[in-house]
Formats: sequence, C-alpha cells, structure tokens
Amino acid sequence: MQDVKAVAPQVVAALQKWYGADPYAQRFGLYSHHDPFMDVHWRNSKNLRQAGRNFVNSAIALTAQRNRVQDTTTWWISANAITAVIDYMLITGDRSYLTPVVENTFTKAPGAHRPVKAHGLLAQPFFPPRGPFYTGFTNSYYDDEGWWALAWIDAYDLTGNVDYLTAAKNIFQDMTGAWDDQWGGGIYWSKYNGQPDRSGAGSVPHGWTGPYKNAIANALFIAVAAALGTRHLGRNPAGSDHGDYLDWALRGWKWFSSPHPDGVAMINEANLVNDSPNNRGMNDNTESIWSYNQGVILSGLSDLTGLTGDGTYLSAAEKIADTFIKAPVYVVPRSAKRPASPPNQSGVIDGILHEYNDCHANGGPVSPGAEPGIGTTIFKGIFVCNLAKLYAKTRRASYGQFIAANTRSALGHMNSAHQFGSNWAAPVDVADFVRQTSGLDLVNAALLVLENDPSHLEGDAS
Repeated sequence: MQDVKAVAPQVVAALQKWYGADPYAQRFGLYSHHDPFMDVHWRNSKNLRQAGRNFVNSAIALTAQRNRVQDTTTWWISANAITAVIDYMLITGDRSYLTPVVENTFTKAPGAHRPVKAHGLLAQPFFPPRGPFYTGFTNSYYDDEGWWALAWIDAYDLTGNVDYLTAAKNIFQDMTGAWDDQWGGGIYWSKYNGQPDRSGAGSVPHGWTGPYKNAIANALFIAVAAALGTRHLGRNPAGSDHGDYLDWALRGWKWFSSPHPDGVAMINEANLVNDSPNNRGMNDNTESIWSYNQGVILSGLSDLTGLTGDGTYLSAAEKIADTFIKAPVYVVPRSAKRPASPPNQSGVIDGILHEYNDCHANGGPVSPGAEPGIGTTIFKGIFVCNLAKLYAKTRRASYGQFIAANTRSALGHMNSAHQFGSNWAAPVDVADFVRQTSGLDLVNAALLVLENDPSHLEGDAS
C-alpha cells in the first residue's frame, strides 16, 4: 500500500479538480457534479418513463438550469467536501486550501439560489430570480443545515475565527425551530414553504404519509448542539454559554434513544440506528440501516461525554460502532425476497465497508452502467470520519484496525489520478467529487489513526 502521508496531498488535490468546475459552482464556491440521470438519451425512449425524463431533462438544458439544479441537489455534499478538506488541514498542518477554498466558500455560498418555494424553477431561465430565498447556509432540509454547521465548526477549530462559529450558531438556531412535541420531540427532516413540514406536505420518502422525522436530521441536531456546547465551554470554562447547547443535545439524545412515550427509540435492539421510526412515531425496526446514521451519532455522543463527564454516552457510541463494523451488508439475491427485518443497506464484506448498491452479493463490482448515483456514495466516508473521532477518544484497537483495513483496500484500488470509486474493494467505477470526498474522509481517518498509534499501519509504506 502507498504511504498514507505521502498520498494524502494528492488525494485532496484530486478532489479540488471539481471545486468550482462549472460556472454556477465557481460563482458560489461549490463543487460540481455531472449527474448522468440528467442526460438526454432520445435513442433510448422505449418506455414512457424514459421519454418523460428526456423531455424534462431537455427543458432543464434549454432553460439553462442544469448547473443550478445539480448544484442545489449536492448542496449538502459540498458541505461534506469542505469538511473533508478542513479535516485534512487540521490533521496535516497544510493550509493550502484555507483561502482559496474555505474562505471562498464561506463568502460566496450564501448567494447560491435556494428558493423557499422551489416550484417554477424552469419558468425563470431568462429572468432575474425572484424570492423569497433562504439566507446564510439554511435551505429546505434540516439535515443539509446540520452538515454546513459541522463544516463551519471545523473551520473554527482550524482558524479560531469566531465568524465560523457564529455561522454554525445561526444554522443551529434555525434547526431548533423544527423541534416540536409530535412523537414526543425531535426535528423534522424538511420544510414546506419555509416552515417545518409538520404534515408531510413536502419532501417525504416514497409511499410515506404524514409527518416525517428521521435519524440523520436528529443525529446531526445532537452532534451540532454537542459540538457547539464543547466549543463554548472551551472558550469560557467558567461561564454558562455552553448550557443551552448542552440542554438541546441532552434533549435530542433522550428523544433519539428512549422508547415511547419519551422518544422513538431510533436505536434498535441490535444496537444499530434505523433510518427512521414508522409513520406512527415508533421504531418497529423496518427502516434501513445506513452507515452515515451509525457515524454521525458517534461524534455527538463523544462530545456529550466531554461536556457532562458521564461515560455512559461514550459507551453507547461504542456499542453502535462495535456492532456496525461487524454487520454484514445485505445484498438481495435475485431469487430472494426482502426479509421482514430491515436490510443492512450498509455493512461489511470481508472486513471492508460497502453500500448495498456498490457491489454484488459476493462483494465484486457492479456491472458497468449500474453504478450507484450520488445518494449513497458518500455515506461510508461519513462513517469512518466519525469512527476515527471515536477512536481518538477511546483508542479501541478494533476501530483503528477497521480503518486501516479499509484504507489499504481503497488505496490499492485507487486509479492513477488518485481518485476513488464507489466500492473501496474494486476498481474505480466513476470518478466524481462525491466519491472523492468519501475517499478523502477515509484517508483523513487513517492519518488520525497513524497519529495516535502507528502500529495499525506499520509496514504499509512502499
């Protein structure tokens, strides 16, 4: 395997090839993504679904909305990419990307078009956009906001610039407006016409009816609150500025972890986080197991331990991590029916972390043209990023070994341009900034392991 320290600068440089790579992304300091789903294929119009997609995609192209649509859908992933770049700088001491990337995005991204009422986008191609629009780093999804808050908290850690901390506080303030007593607490996933979507009138999963509160939005809520509390306590150990954030983090965790009527028990009996409760507000263990849901909560619980001195939060994090790094990914064989219990949409095959759609049941690569899109290709990186933070607190050898094994596999399959594919145990399928962000998260995690215990990666340099 290549030396992780030597390859890290090349991995982050490869990510930055997508930074501002189209006019829209350049204007707003975002990352560019070419979504094949938005391509027009008139030769392939054999069914009504494809024909309809061709008409819609043609309209998007003709009205000059392609960049705007694509960069809007990857708004939250740009936040994760910025976070990965900041984490690289925190770990290595390299400050090459502070001004041209972090400061640039912080200045420009608030001007990105995020309409409060998203309908009518195609009707505004040749006219000045009309409001209202979201300001700062808020938008229609509370989980998106959480990712940006974590990015700017990391930027504060890197620079000590309180402007970044203020931005994170403003984002969190908006997130608190999504909390109500529906299902005993928690925040909603999305907004409808600028307000918390309390009826499920806006964005909900396919087939869902009613209000929707899910794991990722609430895990991020806990993580952001605990992170802000930690930073405020660090700034003023004798003060009480951290108290409100601690209260929110504790309140969020109680709801996340407690059974009805105090919460939704998002963590099932197997110590894994389901994607959401059912539409009655109870976790019946039918919603999927995704890696990023297992990851985000780890850092929130780690910070809660530091804020409270109570080790039970760290123990809860360890139970989740210990279970997940051994949980098999569930790939549905063609002849089999989906089981009653939730599939592990994310999990391990031969010790390497996978998503259900980046591999066949035997762990091999998917067929050409069947590569996963942007939705799941960043999940693994989010998990290992947070697992590394938990490792730094606990020094659990199993966490370091897991990160090291995945790093060996991913670097062994990286292409000559230092790019990663969706499957860390197979050759690169498609290179894009989403996959590269996940790969940089893994490299950052390996650097953190190396910093704390070189034995996990001894002999890897070649």
